[in-house]
Amino acid sequence: MIAQATVGAKAPARIKTLLVKELVDNWQGLQAFVVVCPIGLDAIVSNQLRASLTSKNIKMTVVKNSVARLALAQLDLAPAAQLLDAPSAICYGGESVVDIARELVDWSRKVDVFRIRGAFLEGRLFSAEQVRKLAAMPNRSELLAQLAGLIVSPAGRIASTLSFLGSRIAGSIKTLTEKLAQQDQPPEPATKEKEEEQNVQTEETPKPESSASDEPTQPPRPAKEEGTPKDIPDGK
Repeated sequence: MIAQATVGAKAPARIKTLLVKELVDNWQGLQAFVVVCPIGLDAIVSNQLRASLTSKNIKMTVVKNSVARLALAQLDLAPAAQLLDAPSAICYGGESVVDIARELVDWSRKVDVFRIRGAFLEGRLFSAEQVRKLAAMPNRSELLAQLAGLIVSPAGRIASTLSFLGSRIAGSIKTLTEKLAQQDQPPEPATKEKEEEQNVQTEETPKPESSASDEPTQPPRPAKEEGTPKDIPDGK
């Protein structure tokens, strides 16, 4: 009788060890998850919930708290065991913990008995209210899209400015080149027709008339002095 009792006591311990090992293997790399209380869900709602989570690559594992605490301790996630104070299910996976929170918050609105107990993220515990706030935040894809928009927008403005300045500089260089080319170009040689036109204009130009002032003037003859006798008689 004593031997049979000993074997019976060891059997649950071995099963518990296997269950812990299974959780440890499944939760390798686990850094964020949400804990919910599945009590009160009927089979139909439970299947619908699991199908909805699976479509978003989210897994939900209903656990025995004592086994889950041992598994979390082996994964260095012992602080998260504080969330396991009632029948619990651990939800993990998806693109990010924000996607998990959004899905579970939506279901908590649809099903009154479905309750969120909290979450564990980056070594911190989150309450149920904080999980609801987390669900309102952008997920990883949305953050990357916003970041890309912030990066592209200034780059686009810079590219547009540089393109405008480049076109202005190119236009100025072209104008300057054309001016320099005109300055370096030799003057056009006078053609025969232009020479004939210049000769005709020269012939048709009237010569200025000579004025009286242009004729040479002769000096005036000296006038004879009055009272000067021509012949002076002798004093004889």
